Amino acid sequence: MASAFVLVNCHFPFDIRIKDEILKMPSMANVYRISGRYDLIVKVNGNTEEEVKEIISDINRLRGVDATVTIMIAKEHMKSSEKVV
Repeated sequence: MASAFVLVNCHFPFDIRIKDEILKMPSMANVYRISGRYDLIVKVNGNTEEEVKEIISDINRLRGVDATVTIMIAKEHMKSSEKVV
């Protein structure tokens, strides 16, 4: 499994359609609307790093997306859901 976080900068003003189109794509884990230089942060999951890169290319091709920054996840550490008593 390969994953990445993608920071998405959209054309001003932000169009909610972009978020909706990203959510329709395969392997989308989460999409967050954020403030600051970027408009969205997206977590992408795929079977391989190549698949993740293809999905990111699809995001870049969306009308209204000006730029993206990709952060590939080298290793994911999950917080344990077990309670310590």
